[in-house]
Amino acid sequence: MDSPASDALTPDELAPVDGSASGVSEPSAIAFGGDRGRLEIAQRAVERIVEITARRHPAVARQSAVLGRGLPKARVVVAGRRVRLQLETAITWPNPLADTAADLREAITTAVEELTGLGVDRADVIIAAVDATPTKESTGDVAASTAAQAAKQPVAGAAAVWVGMVGAIVLILAGCVAIREMAVASGLVAGTSWLTDGFGRTVELDPAGWLVSAGIGAAVVGLLLLLLTFKRRRRTHHAVNGADGLVWVRSADVARLASDSARQVDSVTSVAGRSKRKRVSLTVTTFGEPSRVSADVQAVVDERLQTISPVPRTRIAVREE
Repeated sequence: MDSPASDALTPDELAPVDGSASGVSEPSAIAFGGDRGRLEIAQRAVERIVEITARRHPAVARQSAVLGRGLPKARVVVAGRRVRLQLETAITWPNPLADTAADLREAITTAVEELTGLGVDRADVIIAAVDATPTKESTGDVAASTAAQAAKQPVAGAAAVWVGMVGAIVLILAGCVAIREMAVASGLVAGTSWLTDGFGRTVELDPAGWLVSAGIGAAVVGLLLLLLTFKRRRRTHHAVNGADGLVWVRSADVARLASDSARQVDSVTSVAGRSKRKRVSLTVTTFGEPSRVSADVQAVVDERLQTISPVPRTRIAVREE
């Protein structure tokens, strides 16, 4: 006997007939919550889930691209509560391609269904490249290699930076003057032309002796600017544990290290330190015998700074209280 029809439809009655007929419950991209709203999952969000899942696979190699996204790269088509996945990736040597593709297909399908609630109709895996780059045997070696690449030696700014700043300001001012001249010439702004008032309506150039000197001066300035452009940038930091170290300290930090070591010497009450690129100057105040204190401070400072490269020269001045 048919049950009486009701005025309101439940979420179970809104489910598609083909899903119930097959006996498989299909997840939904829309969360029915009364007046609480609805959930919509963007295509790009699903693509990110697929790409992150693929990157965590041990047989997948990450490859960057000059334009666009690198590998692994996912393309997703979302249609209602169902999605179609396509993953393009590179596999490391010597992993078997067929088994790795099947493992990836299962991994991305499971991740999408569990994290989004969408059903996956199809998951294609395209192996675009095989990466034969040798890998490190331990995660410690990988971390050390990454740190070594990231620890570039700090240097000062380029000497030609101020030239570029001044040139940019001059161009901005010239542009403002040009805009005003155009506005005055077209009648948009009342006033007279600055260029006409400054140079006159006609400019006559006659040969003069000072033009030779001006040309030579302009050539010299151009050469100086060219030299500033290619001038080697000054080093601003000291390396710790050799030139290939992963830690760099400033000259001010070297002075702090030396001052801290000097304060540990007996009879020293205060230390003031200054440091340049190749020299550290310490002013030590003590109530002890100056020659002994100076020798002790020199010894502890030299020991403290022996791991700094280049090793700075130390100058110590002792004052008695």
